[in-house]
Amino acid sequence: MRFLGRWFVTLICVIGLLGAGAAPAFADEKGNLTDFSSMTAIPVGGMVVRGITGGGVPWEITSGTGTVSQRGAVDVTVKGLVIPSLGGINPIGTFEATVSCLTPDGIVNVSTGGFDATKPGGDSHISATIDLPRPCKDPIVFVGVFPSGRWFAMSNPDSQP
Repeated sequence: MRFLGRWFVTLICVIGLLGAGAAPAFADEKGNLTDFSSMTAIPVGGMVVRGITGGGVPWEITSGTGTVSQRGAVDVTVKGLVIPSLGGINPIGTFEATVSCLTPDGIVNVSTGGFDATKPGGDSHISATIDLPRPCKDPIVFVGVFPSGRWFAMSNPDSQP
């Protein structure tokens, strides 16, 4: 009888340890795929990154932040996304976000619809849900023109501690 009691206590401890080890995996699924607190504007017109062609001229950006959740919720805010050679204005009325993922089958790019962008200021808030591939490794978020998909700025990964 004593042997069964010890066996039962050991079994309960093992189950508890397995459950505790699985908890981070469950929490991860509800977390963000990527967070970024800065973006880099296209430095050279027509530059291609992950199969996405950039705008025809260099752009500049004051700030860009955002997140993409594991479930495909995209939230991006850009401020001052403008063309310096035009006197620092944005001539585009609609921006979109494109999430670029590395998958076992190659690069997959998924875009939101268009969201209003201020003229001439270049400010926009993009909030949408997209159908991301699984897995989506090393995501990059691009902001560009809707509907052609040319990009003007891309996310910079936040450094990990």
